[in-house]
Amino acid sequence: MSSAGRSLSPVEPPSKKRRTTGVDSTANEMAHNGSSNGNGEIDEGLYSRQLYVLGHDAMRRMAKSDVLISGLRGLGVEVAKNVILGGVKSVTLHDDSPCVLEDLSSQFYLSEASVGRNRADASLDALSELNSYVPVKSYTGELTEDFLKQFRVVVLTNNSLEEQLRVSEVTHANDIALIIADTKGLYAQVFCDFGDNFTVVDTTGENTISAMIANISRDNEGIVTCLDDNRHGFEDGDYITFTEVQGMTELNGCTPIKIKVLGPYTFSINDTTQLSVYTRGGVATQVKMPKTFNFKPLKEALENPEFLIADFAKWDHPAQLHVAYQALHSFKSTEGRLPKPWSREDAQKLVTLSKTIKTDTEIDPKTLEWFSYVAAGDFCPINASIGGIVAQEVMKACSGKFSPIYQWLYFDAVEVHPARVSLLTEEETCPTGSRYDAQVRC
Repeated sequence: MSSAGRSLSPVEPPSKKRRTTGVDSTANEMAHNGSSNGNGEIDEGLYSRQLYVLGHDAMRRMAKSDVLISGLRGLGVEVAKNVILGGVKSVTLHDDSPCVLEDLSSQFYLSEASVGRNRADASLDALSELNSYVPVKSYTGELTEDFLKQFRVVVLTNNSLEEQLRVSEVTHANDIALIIADTKGLYAQVFCDFGDNFTVVDTTGENTISAMIANISRDNEGIVTCLDDNRHGFEDGDYITFTEVQGMTELNGCTPIKIKVLGPYTFSINDTTQLSVYTRGGVATQVKMPKTFNFKPLKEALENPEFLIADFAKWDHPAQLHVAYQALHSFKSTEGRLPKPWSREDAQKLVTLSKTIKTDTEIDPKTLEWFSYVAAGDFCPINASIGGIVAQEVMKACSGKFSPIYQWLYFDAVEVHPARVSLLTEEETCPTGSRYDAQVRC
């Protein structure tokens, strides 16, 4: 059977493989080399699907990247699971809080026996078993500057705004990628800062395209016409080079030229008036060009946010939720807790706090109120979705492949909530001592 036939999906845990926590020297050697075996080669049987998408170069860069994931509640464990299966060099799990019963609403690597134990320590054994090539360890201390400098990527999932800002100063100054992610009930937030001059070698990951040429004009902006039955498929700003052109042979093997699309069969290039007369033939081929991103640090990005719109039916929601999350941090700082589920009083406090946030956005009280009602909830489907997205951003930061989120992503699924027709009450969603209390709050 071929290696492709034996392949395991990057999201399917190879549970029968050896654990890095054991004494087997071969497993430990593999773990030391990240996703590669003892010879430094990628295990194509295990990573065949991922290799098809990322390529060997990107996988090798990932295999050299150490990742820190802070916060091992429902969202944090989703991120950790996906990153470990993705094949980075190592993963460190961080949490400084003990497991409580409501964590079991969404943290599937904890059990009732875990209550009272540190969440990172309690999750370590199960997460370590997912991929024998990736060593996993836990850390329960403070995120000091020296400790943070060990990592290529830092992910924060359950931290105060003050802690996020402190960590951001360290990571941005030391060219460490920072991803902040949070879920609150039916709402979610993702922030990326990959530093100054972050280079993406391939923004789309798609195969390069080619087009057969019918004519090239001699003009200040030479117009390239493709065969009538062959739409070129290029986009404005693409770079191309030429081969097999007869007559205007100066174009063959030229340095990549930026084009302007004029139609499905035509596009313009540089000045061609000094070139030979085109005779016939030729192929125009797309050239992938690196793209540089300049990320703003968290403090600056909070004041001047740039949003990735996930749902154009809710184009105004990101700006509203950007304010809502800042107001929520203020609420927790002053009250020492999150808003009570479905509390009208706490919802009004959050709306009042939102008016103290510096913003050009006109606040919609209803959006803030609904956010407050479920902010203390924890919903598995939201954690799973955002956990997958964040893990992808970790891979982008490690590999330099695919365009990252720039810089804020906000998501909500309030339309799935049947209670939007008639509001619930505090009494209906009050804690009962059940492991499902965090889901009931939603």
